[in-house]
Amino acid sequence: MHLPKLGWLVSICIGIVLLYLLGIFVRGRYGIAVSVRNASGESLRNVSLKLEPQGIDYQFGVLSNEERAKAFVRPRTESHIVLQYADGTGPHVETIVGYVESGYCGMAEVSILPEHKFRSSESIDRVFCKKSWLEFM
Repeated sequence: MHLPKLGWLVSICIGIVLLYLLGIFVRGRYGIAVSVRNASGESLRNVSLKLEPQGIDYQFGVLSNEERAKAFVRPRTESHIVLQYADGTGPHVETIVGYVESGYCGMAEVSILPEHKFRSSESIDRVFCKKSWLEFM
C-alpha cells in the first residue's frame, strides 16, 4: 500500500525539478531584467535604457511619479546598460550596470530619486539563471 504513495511522491519531485530546469532554460533566453522606478516626485520624460556600445534602445516614454517600468535587455557583446531620462532641468544619463556579456541573465533595479540621484542594485548571473521562473515577477 505504501508503494503507490511513494511513486506519486517521486513523480511530483521529478516534476518539480523538471519545471525548475525548464524555468532556467526559458529565463536564460530573456537576458537581464531591468526595472526602473520613478521616485523623483515629478514626471520624467523620454525614459529609456540603452545597451552600449550596441546602441540598442528600450523606450519607456513618460514615467509618472511612483510608476515602474521593466524591460528584458539581451546583450550580444561586452556591454553596459545606461539609463536616460529628462526632467524639468534637462536630460540625464546614468550607467546603471557597468559590465554584461552575451548569455548573462539576472536582475537590475534602479530608483530615480529627487535631485538627480539614483539608487541601483543588480544581481547578474554569469553561468545560468538560478532563480528560474521567479525572475519574471
